[in-house]
Amino acid sequence: MMLTLLGIFYAAMVAAAYVIEFAFGGLGLIPTERHARVAETAITWNYTTILNIIFLLLAAALLVRFFRTGAGPMLKEMGGSPAQPESPTPPVPAET
Repeated sequence: MMLTLLGIFYAAMVAAAYVIEFAFGGLGLIPTERHARVAETAITWNYTTILNIIFLLLAAALLVRFFRTGAGPMLKEMGGSPAQPESPTPPVPAET
């Protein structure tokens, strides 16, 4: 079943790619000349880097506070299946 789905999805992607290729080619939307310039990229320090560091430190501080205030035992209590209720008491018959 998995291989059938894989084959169907692959065939659908290939068919969609051919439809787009022929549609763009038929409408003349594919450029004949390319003038794209690709600039070299490097790691830079900008405002997003500073914000990432600030929020990383904030997340670390919140995790430290979370675990120092007794989160370990609380998380252990949350694991596992819910407690089964004790056997219910039979209903009391109504007086007539």
